[in-house]
Amino acid sequence: MTALPTEFAQRCKDDPFTPNDLLAALDREAPTSVRLHPHRVAVFAGAKPIPWSTQGLYLPQRPSFTYDPFFHAGAYYPQEAGSMYLEQVFKTLKLPSNPVVLDLSAAPGGKSTLLASLLDHKGILLANEINRSRAYILSENLTKWGYANTFVCNHKPSELHVLDGQIDLLVVDAPCSGEGMFRKDHNARNEWSIKNATTCALRQTDILREVWPLLKEGGHLIYSTCTFNPNENEVQLKDFIEQEQAIAIDLPYFEGLQEDRLHLGYYFFPNQVKSEGFYIAAIKKIVPQPNGYKKLDKSEPKLSIPEELKSLLKTDIALQFWQADEQLYATTPMAYEFYKRMRGLSFLKTGLHVAQRGKKAWTPAYDMVYSFPLHWELPVKELDYATALEFLNGQSQHWVAEAGFYYMKYNNQPIGMIKQIGTRYNNLHPTEWRIRHLPK
Repeated sequence: MTALPTEFAQRCKDDPFTPNDLLAALDREAPTSVRLHPHRVAVFAGAKPIPWSTQGLYLPQRPSFTYDPFFHAGAYYPQEAGSMYLEQVFKTLKLPSNPVVLDLSAAPGGKSTLLASLLDHKGILLANEINRSRAYILSENLTKWGYANTFVCNHKPSELHVLDGQIDLLVVDAPCSGEGMFRKDHNARNEWSIKNATTCALRQTDILREVWPLLKEGGHLIYSTCTFNPNENEVQLKDFIEQEQAIAIDLPYFEGLQEDRLHLGYYFFPNQVKSEGFYIAAIKKIVPQPNGYKKLDKSEPKLSIPEELKSLLKTDIALQFWQADEQLYATTPMAYEFYKRMRGLSFLKTGLHVAQRGKKAWTPAYDMVYSFPLHWELPVKELDYATALEFLNGQSQHWVAEAGFYYMKYNNQPIGMIKQIGTRYNNLHPTEWRIRHLPK
């Protein structure tokens, strides 16, 4: 086992704020936790609830998520327990009935999928990720989560100023020195240094200054890290609050949480709560934003559902459909109206991708596998466990059935789509989503 960095350990020993047994806790195994999808079913034997999370569970042991079809169906999301406290912060804030929410550094999708559940088709969720490859993973996870009002973009913070003065809630999971990762990822111990921690603090300051104009007057910023370094947490926020004349928000207390040194937010120390290590706080913008959004001129897309799809598509909520580049999309009416303001941004995911126009007819897009507010009526092929894994591995099988598209389901939960041709089916599961190896 890699030893804890010497200078980190000494800092903890010299700081009376730091719990005495933190260092010992960092050498113990990290807990495993998941958050259930509120509209789907997944069962974990021996699981215990996470106090601050409606859908969060501690698991008695870490399962193989890769080989669990329910994971691929978006029935749950493996997420660090401390970060699920975002739910409590969200519910504490006084937000509009249809808030505009931006998750600034959203990959791989833990906070974004949680925010999507909390919004429950109210408002709009913009999930941004600066790293292109990670943005594709984020898009995959939000697609599997199945909400219609989620959008994924891939931009630097400096490129988001088309949104100035338009955001009600900004979530900044800041890049940090990663001391809360010391249990789960021992490489984090090798990468840690005082210099790196200082660099992270400077970078956080730059990010906060860059994105602050995105918020409306009265908007909120949720700030979090996975480190215990006060210079990256409460000290960082104190200086920013003073400069911007913002105010801190009182957050609900749960047993084991430790209020920070300046009473701005909470630490989740792993020796006091079952968490890897986490810090979170929320602040409110009280100074008006001088400039509104910069609307860009773009042609209006065609707003209609193709006639041949009307009998196939069933929706549980009000949705706006539009066509662009031979593709059909859908989102909530409010989200669509906001989307039209953001035409200068580049999106990997825009609401629900419903269909693409083929040579002879419209065919279902892969989002329809996981969408729960919009249903494309297709026949179903039910799979056993072994066959489900083979499908997720990208294999095609011999099967005699009527030609056409089918949902592949495992225990009545959709995990993918095929196109039946002759006596075989074509596996349509996206290549980058597939399981690389099957269990031995």
